[in-house]
Order: sequence, then C-alpha cells, then structure tokens
Amino acid sequence: MGTTLLRNCKAMHLEGVSSGSSIDVGIGADGTVVLPTAKDSPRFDKDIDCHGAWLSPAWIDLHVHCYYGGTWLSVRPEHVGPMTGVGLAVDCGSAGEANFTGLREFIIDPAPFPILAYLNVSSIGLVAVNRISELISDAVLNPARAAECVETNRDVIRGIKVRASDQVVKQWGIAPVRAARQLARAVGLPLVVHIGEAPPTLDEVLDLVEPGDMITHCFTGRITTSIARHEPYFRRMQALEAEGLLLDIGHGQGSFNYATARHSVERGLLPTSISTDLHIGCIWGPVWDLATVMSKLLTVGMSVEDVVARVTAKPAGFLHLPGWGRATAGTPARFTVFELSDAQERLPDSDGNVEVVRRFFEPRYTVLGSEVTPAARNITRDRRSTSI
Repeated sequence: MGTTLLRNCKAMHLEGVSSGSSIDVGIGADGTVVLPTAKDSPRFDKDIDCHGAWLSPAWIDLHVHCYYGGTWLSVRPEHVGPMTGVGLAVDCGSAGEANFTGLREFIIDPAPFPILAYLNVSSIGLVAVNRISELISDAVLNPARAAECVETNRDVIRGIKVRASDQVVKQWGIAPVRAARQLARAVGLPLVVHIGEAPPTLDEVLDLVEPGDMITHCFTGRITTSIARHEPYFRRMQALEAEGLLLDIGHGQGSFNYATARHSVERGLLPTSISTDLHIGCIWGPVWDLATVMSKLLTVGMSVEDVVARVTAKPAGFLHLPGWGRATAGTPARFTVFELSDAQERLPDSDGNVEVVRRFFEPRYTVLGSEVTPAARNITRDRRSTSI
C-alpha cells in the first residue's frame, strides 16, 4: 500500500491535540501515523487536501445488524462501514451461541474493517426477528454453551444482549433479562438491554442493570417506557447514568423519538453513545446512516463536540479500545474526515414525527490503516435494492 498525507484538517477529539487546531496527518505504508513535519518523514504517494474539514477518531457505531444471510433483517457489512464514515461497527445480538460461528467466519473475519459483537442470550439469536421470537422456549437459554462461546470468541464479543419488550418476551416477563444478567456476570461482560413496550416494565429492567451495563433505545417514544412520559423513569435513568449506566441511542425503525430526546437533552441527560440500529427495516429511512442520526441529535440540542464524542471517545471506552484515533507517530491510523454543512431536510423520527434538520455531518473519508475510503451520507437514499 502507498502512503497518504491528509492536510489542512481541523482536529476534534484527537488524543493530545486541541480541538480546532490545524493538523496534517501522514499515513505510512504500514498503516501507522507519520508526522509530516518530522525531518525523516517520507514523501507521500497521495496528497489529500481536506480544505479545513474536521479530523476525528474513526466513528464507531455500537448498534448495527450486519449478519447478512444469517438473519433476515441484517444488511451487508459494507453498508454500515467505511463508506458511511464508520471505522468500527458492533453487531448487536444478531447471533446466539448456536450460530455465532457463522457470524465470525463469514462476516467478522473477512470484513475489511473491524466488527465486534454482542452475544444474544438466546441460542438462536435474531434469525427470524419479530416474526419468530428468539425466546420461543426454555430450550433457547443455554448458559453453559453461551459461556463457552464467549470464551472461544472473547476477542470479539463485548457484551451480552437481551431484548426486553412485549413482542419478544411475551409470557416470560422479566425472566430473560434475569438470565442475561446472570450470564453477563458469569463471563465478566456488560449487559446490553433493548427496551421496548412493557412487559417487562422499565422499573424491572433498571432493577437488574449495573454500572458498566448499557440500555439501548434510551430515547424511545414507546408509551410504557418513554422517559419523557414517565418522570419517575427519567429520574431513575438519570441517577443510574450518574453511577455508570451507559445510554445508547439505537435509533432503528421504532426506537428514537425527537420529543423524548429533546426532553432529556434539555435536562442534561445526554446519551453515552449515538448508534443506528441499522437493518433492512430502517436503512432506507428513518435512519439511513450514522451521520444522519448524528445530525438529528444536533437538532434536539446537543453540541457538535458532544455528538462526535459519542461516536468516538465514549464508545471506544465502552469497548476498551485504548488509543482509538490517537494522532501520534507510530500509532494505527483510524480517523474520519468530515464536514459540517448547512441545509434543510425534513426527516422523521421512528414514530413518524418530522422535524427540519438544518445542520449535517457529512463524512468525506474513513481512514483505517493505509486504506483511505471515500465516504458520504445518504449512500442508500432512494436506492431500494435487495443487495442491501
């Protein structure tokens, strides 16, 4: 691979570099950062003038579904990766212990960018999600096999996932969350809980989470679990977040509500991470991609720097990725180059509420090692295709 110089950038959330500082970053043939001001810095094969665009650590999407062919709702990995500005994605429980080998062998290992995963507490994962519940009988809960799967794949499994909503648990109630809680403790991983309509109630779920765990779909508009509709839930979530509970957006087809998000942000309760929950039900809207979701969070009152932190430093901390996006000589090159543009688009949330979004994150390049991939927002807009 050749060498590349990214010049005329402005830094944001780069470790050891003040935000807003002008920075040039060289990338060596071995994929590590080269300081172009050094006396022995090489001549670069490719020179990219970023014209004042921002340079941040590579964006991380903590909630996608990319087990393409293994679950009916998953998209191809390329649609959640570098061509959208994302340098690392986490498949959020598409696979359980019985089918995780396929996710690893056919999706994670051959992917040209890093993909990590949460293991579904159900052995079968989301094979036919929302058509056939992953919790169809007690036979799908096998903690011994799940623990064995974690140990075999500990380098890529970063949490235990459970969906706690009525369409999934049905008569089980809170029992699957309890089972997932016990498994997560046993294998020493965070618990990642999807919240939807009760049962189980949000109180029941919050009784079981611990510091370091994650609630995904934190700004849902669901009647029974929205923290904007239920003040006691808001106060509990706020207290638990202060103690170390992580709150993830997980926009998805049915899990992000402008009013809930604005209510929370205005009262100082910000998400820990911003993610898409991207799958075939939302890739053509209302999600499209991470940059669009990030732009929606600007609309409800978050600052640019707060939004970028929640797709870089914050998720990197959750995943235990020290030095992610560090711009010092000899470190792996992992960056996203992006611009901020002013425009007007009427965009829906997951409940059909439409707001005018006026400022947008526009990814231009994703840098992973020596690979520099052109990136853009809206790559799937108006491109309905079975190839997704």
